[in-house]
Amino acid sequence: MNKVKVTSVLMSALLAVLLCISSAYAVADIDKDTQKCITCHLANKMAPKMIEMWENSKHAENGVGCLACHQAEKGEFDAFEHNGFTVGLYPTPKDCSQCHEKEVTEHTKSKHAYQFWLYAPADRAIFEPIIGTKQGCESCHNISNQWPDGSIGECDACHPKHSFSIEVARTPQTCGECHLGPDHPHIEIYNESKHGNIYAALGDKWDLSYRSDDFENIPIEAPVCTTCHMDAVGDMKSTHNVSARLGWESQAPWSYRTIWFEEELGSWQDKTQRMQNVCANCHAPTFIKDHFLAYDLVNLQYNEIRRAFLYWVKLYVKEGLIKPLKETFNDGKERAQSQLVINAGWYTTASEMMYNGWHHEGRRFRHGAAMGGADYVQWHGVWELQHDMQEMINWGAEHGVEEAMKIAESDSPAKFFPYKLYDFPGGVYSISTKENQGVTTTQQYIPDYWEKVKANVEQAYKKGFLTKVAWDRWMERYNNKDHFDGTKYGSHPLYGPYNERKKLELNLKDPNSPLSQAININLPSPSPAEEKIK
Repeated sequence: MNKVKVTSVLMSALLAVLLCISSAYAVADIDKDTQKCITCHLANKMAPKMIEMWENSKHAENGVGCLACHQAEKGEFDAFEHNGFTVGLYPTPKDCSQCHEKEVTEHTKSKHAYQFWLYAPADRAIFEPIIGTKQGCESCHNISNQWPDGSIGECDACHPKHSFSIEVARTPQTCGECHLGPDHPHIEIYNESKHGNIYAALGDKWDLSYRSDDFENIPIEAPVCTTCHMDAVGDMKSTHNVSARLGWESQAPWSYRTIWFEEELGSWQDKTQRMQNVCANCHAPTFIKDHFLAYDLVNLQYNEIRRAFLYWVKLYVKEGLIKPLKETFNDGKERAQSQLVINAGWYTTASEMMYNGWHHEGRRFRHGAAMGGADYVQWHGVWELQHDMQEMINWGAEHGVEEAMKIAESDSPAKFFPYKLYDFPGGVYSISTKENQGVTTTQQYIPDYWEKVKANVEQAYKKGFLTKVAWDRWMERYNNKDHFDGTKYGSHPLYGPYNERKKLELNLKDPNSPLSQAININLPSPSPAEEKIK
């Protein structure tokens, strides 16, 4: 070995030692095999940052070296011989379970782990080239990767490789790697919410590496994603089963009450109560009741909208306007796509509207309500759902469907509601005022509005979709409508002056009013279209 090469190896070894000494956790005792790995990787400039991340990890602090995760037996699916060691290229949850059995078991029973069927379902694998799903959907859904060793998941989807930082795993942006975009914009909803607002203002001062079971010393002032879905809170233990506190399957084409691992996690009521127990650490009981009541009714209202979408698409299939796709599969058999409830083909406006009404707008409507993101409930949610519905009906009218034509040509605002309604008196988090009720709404032009809504909510309660607590709270609001909608309190003192000011501003008969001046500015030069296009 020449002098230059010897010097290089010695310098690499020295660098490895210096890195260990300067590590945040000051690794005191590195096993000899791990030291061999470090020396060789540094000498060959193989991912030196990987070593630095490990050295600053809890693994290093506790003497967990390279082979603790990368040791493999000959014949294992990822085993190969490497400098005298048999190593596995892909540490799997089975490897992690040697030390973290509880966490791996909990994850394996969560909805995170059961997304393998979502790698390439019909709405993606048929409609787009599969390379798109590999770099797209599968990049996130690998949290449910099925490994040849029988384990499932990707622990480093949340805990980054080699540092396995709990602080990174708790940072909302980590969840936001996957929980974002038009179909599940949870990070955007969180950022919009008061919780996210507080995190944006103060989060850079929080130490997210805390132990959540040390409840009295948690150094945060608002929840991050894991606070609600995973962390220990009060007497409630932490969990890696992110389904343990969810009472609705609100991502699905229909919202339904969950029975996921009911034998272990309990009923949907138990799961909902867990989430409410989290809320109770910051919020008053009445606030929690109202929030969850509103969320329940949003899910039930979504189902009625979904029912209407299905009605129209099935009618259009019957009329021959939509033809469900057929394909000859590798087994030589031809069969129609069975997912009418999801697609019915993607080649018509009506098909697209039904799909978006579930997968995009419908999810945003429901999830915005769950997480306190008003803009996603409203403009990105139910507003666009309404547009989808009207566009679907108008499409049928344009194609001569008589029933659709009657609705499209109607001049009644009732045309916007070809489905049954849920509601509750007053605002979600506050009492309305008389003026809030002064605008023409469905409450004004639908006869016996509250009696009809009450019948619907009562039916949902009797059918087991609402708890007795939710129903009692609804009835409390119903029996005190004039309090919750503000009509018993008369006009607000600002309402009169406001109206007087608007009369002055909006008076079109007065050429000096602001609105008249804006409308009648009368610019002297023509528009390009007027001048050039005759």
